[in-house]
Amino acid sequence: MRIGILSDSHGKLEMAEKALQEMGNIELLLHAGDYRNDALILGSTHRIKVKSVVGNCDRYAPGPVEELLEINNYKIYLTHGHLFGVKNSLDKLKKQAVRLGADIVVYGHTHIPHQEKMGGILFLNPGSITWPLIPGRHSYAVLEVSPSGYNCEICEL
Repeated sequence: MRIGILSDSHGKLEMAEKALQEMGNIELLLHAGDYRNDALILGSTHRIKVKSVVGNCDRYAPGPVEELLEINNYKIYLTHGHLFGVKNSLDKLKKQAVRLGADIVVYGHTHIPHQEKMGGILFLNPGSITWPLIPGRHSYAVLEVSPSGYNCEICEL
């Protein structure tokens, strides 16, 4: 399964639209928060299945703060990350991932792309598609998951 991953779109769909074009054929779009509604709009417009969570800028917006998905026998934990202090450390997020038995953790909030394997768990932050912390480095990720393994790539527009 080919999965597109966005985070921190903040209501500006132009860059997210470009990212979707570059992702090619995806079967699922994950959005790691801050303007969860953007993901719902993109999913509806492009007829793509969407899983998304709310972030710290989704005040009063309905939606889950976390999702645990199982795809091809891999557990993927989706959260924005603000509730785990990811701007300081991934320690609290790692504890949650271990508690849930996650194989892959997708998070946002930092606006910095990051991919790291810790304790057998892949931690993946696609960065911000709209407001990257490093100016001009708008990013997203593509995750391919099969029964025999997974591959992830962080891409810049």
